[in-house]
Amino acid sequence: STGNQGKVLIKDSWSYLGRHQIQERSGELGEIAFLTKINQMVDEHPEFAGTVPRLEDGGIVRLDVNGHLAIDSVETVLGDLCRHLPKHSSDYAYTHVRLAMTPVGTRLRELRSVAELVVVISDALQAHKAVLDHCQILHRDISENNIMFTRSGNKVCGMLIDFDNAVDANAARNRSGPVCTGTLPFMSVNNLRKAKVARTAVDDMESVLYLLIWLGVWGITTEHRKQTRGGHRRVVNWSMDVGMAIRNKRLTMSSKSNLDILLNEFYTPPVSELGSTLQAENNGIIADYEDLKRITKAMRKTIFDNPNVPGNAKGTETKTDRTKAPAKTGHRANVSAIKQALDPLFSDEENEREPVDSFEERADPEVARGIHGDVVRLLRACADQIRSMS
Repeated sequence: STGNQGKVLIKDSWSYLGRHQIQERSGELGEIAFLTKINQMVDEHPEFAGTVPRLEDGGIVRLDVNGHLAIDSVETVLGDLCRHLPKHSSDYAYTHVRLAMTPVGTRLRELRSVAELVVVISDALQAHKAVLDHCQILHRDISENNIMFTRSGNKVCGMLIDFDNAVDANAARNRSGPVCTGTLPFMSVNNLRKAKVARTAVDDMESVLYLLIWLGVWGITTEHRKQTRGGHRRVVNWSMDVGMAIRNKRLTMSSKSNLDILLNEFYTPPVSELGSTLQAENNGIIADYEDLKRITKAMRKTIFDNPNVPGNAKGTETKTDRTKAPAKTGHRANVSAIKQALDPLFSDEENEREPVDSFEERADPEVARGIHGDVVRLLRACADQIRSMS
């Protein structure tokens, strides 16, 4: 906001950072290294200035231990006690980091309208794509607290923050082990169930969809949230239990009608008899949330029923593909060449292919890239229209 100009945000945290992530020569690790790379990208592409934090200073906090500087980590603090931890324990892999960044952003709940929310989310998604395209960094933790905004007069600018859980995208493509990271209500289904496929931009776009629904249900502004506090909403299931969140999200996204059930719980202002002026204002708020419903429906279609992706990558269910599939070079290219050669010799019943999971199919690099671009363009088109009318 305007009042934050000239201020610096100090982030003091204990980050999950193993020894292998520390570059002794430069002293950089984790978020510091990522922000340094991102800031270099912004210098080359100034159109993204203000949509990601600028690292002004920062590094690993060090302690004076018997006259020697040591990294302030759980391992340093515990000393010999670490020997009593399990051999592969991650409990000691936390390191004290302190960063100074600009600009100082404002939380989403301080936005004034759905229109402002759309502009802010669009800016953050364009930053997300630029960071992935130019820096090969995947964010992996899109949530209510990790998108903020700045305000200049009546104009807002969205900002994607907190690269604590980010990962080198090239490394992520080669990692197919179970990974579960992020903020529970907004995590993708693949992320929640620790699917054995690489995390991609589609997981982050799925998180954006859940974020918009979450805000639509609980209310965007602080005032709206006061009115929904204490009520029961289906999205509560997203933050209660991992298994429940998986089942609820798969069911909700399986069809337009199932999504409509959830959208019917979007915020509506209380019925007022205080006069036509207030009623007209309420009608405007209702129209705003109806627009947000339209956007969430379009996003669901773009992610789960995208007409530009293969049929196996659509929907939310596991299917059996009996068709002759073309050879792939992506994440499912491990099908035995001998099996493919012998398949035609067997009957159709014996020749059933392995079940195909649509969520895993969307992790294919080309499919993920296409969906990512489509979602970013969708939000940008909405934001551009809003800006043109303001």
